[in-house]
Amino acid sequence: MMSLHTLGKELEGGFGSIVFLTYNVALIVFTTMVMMGMVYARVRWIQHKLDRTTASNNAQLQQTYREQQVRLRETSSVGYSAVLFAWMVVSTMERKAPTCPIPFFSDVCFSTYSVPGIPFLKFNVSPIVSLFLAQFIMPRVSFMGHLAGIICGFCLHWGWTIPSLEFCSTNVLFGGVFLLGLIWKRRVVPVRPLLAAMMDEEGCVEHEDYLRSLLADGVVRDDGDPDDTTPPIGQNSTTDPFTRGKQKKKERELHEYLRKQKTLLYVRYLIGIVALASLFAFDWSSSIVLCQCLLFAYFTFGTQSSLIVWAYTRSKEPSDIIEPERARSGMIWRGFFLSTVLAIVVDSMSMASWFVFPTLIASERPSLPLGLFPVSVLMVLRTAVNLLAMVLSSKILHDMSQVGCGIFAQLFSVVIKWSKLIGDHGVFILQKPLWTAFEGRGITLGRAR
Repeated sequence: MMSLHTLGKELEGGFGSIVFLTYNVALIVFTTMVMMGMVYARVRWIQHKLDRTTASNNAQLQQTYREQQVRLRETSSVGYSAVLFAWMVVSTMERKAPTCPIPFFSDVCFSTYSVPGIPFLKFNVSPIVSLFLAQFIMPRVSFMGHLAGIICGFCLHWGWTIPSLEFCSTNVLFGGVFLLGLIWKRRVVPVRPLLAAMMDEEGCVEHEDYLRSLLADGVVRDDGDPDDTTPPIGQNSTTDPFTRGKQKKKERELHEYLRKQKTLLYVRYLIGIVALASLFAFDWSSSIVLCQCLLFAYFTFGTQSSLIVWAYTRSKEPSDIIEPERARSGMIWRGFFLSTVLAIVVDSMSMASWFVFPTLIASERPSLPLGLFPVSVLMVLRTAVNLLAMVLSSKILHDMSQVGCGIFAQLFSVVIKWSKLIGDHGVFILQKPLWTAFEGRGITLGRAR
């Protein structure tokens, strides 16, 4: 904290309080990603050496390499020191005077040098000396974590690799990184049947056709009625009350599935319209527009995954087919819930600043084509749509039992609880019960059969 206070007093005035806070949060993510990249590179290098020693039949050396791999795979990132090392690099290269990184040795100082012909490309050895000094004094600290901070600090000062401020905004960064993890690491997005991905080409096509037929079983016609070839109850020739009861239950489940499907599709259209309107009201590269586009992508993938889960459930597929799809859907909706909460908070703070400083905002953003008041109205409507989508995602997570009990549930426990209560009594409430007592043939009291 003392180091952050010292560096903060030196750097916050130059960056600005909001920008400095934004980069502090963003550097937590970037330093962790760089450190994990270095850990992955070390794991791959040890695997390469392990493959080379396989031919030598050196069991002891192979066991040593395997233990190193296990320790590296269990690496976790804890602490804030990597961010401090990043700011130390920026502070060192912004100073005009030499930097003395070793305590009690004021004569050991290092100056900042610029690359000839590239004046913005500066370099100073002082952070690297501090890295080895900290490792010598505290051997158990993370060398790769501090090195990751130094790398991010140089990239931030040089303007390399570190995204712009709009991409580093909290409402874009966390949801975007999580979505990239779903695409590249877990490979669950784009949404397609997980079972089909494990089949050969012919089996994959057959299973996708089968799933497409399940989804088409509940397609809504233009008149709003389900496209069901089952004859109405009154036209059915059967008189068995149990058979009629099963048919009624099947129809009620189908109508409930259609209502959920239409609700998700309508909300997706609303999010898309809001994202399109944001493109006209703000710069396309602003965090407000990027955040809404990110929510639209999340909601689209979440809708696709939920429809697959519901189709498998209606067709009574085995649990080993449904559970992976349900887990995939839970990951997508948790990412959407996180992004929506951050988007609502940031939008609310932005609107508050607009109302407090309307003259300053109008002077700094003269390119707003709609003016400040219409844009504020759009932000209110956008917040309302995002709140509705957040309630839907919470309801779906609870229905699929995918809320979990980890840091997500602990961090958003209050929001999840209240959004579920709203969802239970508002959006997805059953209009008709899926089961009715004494359904079938009845007898009127006081009359003969």
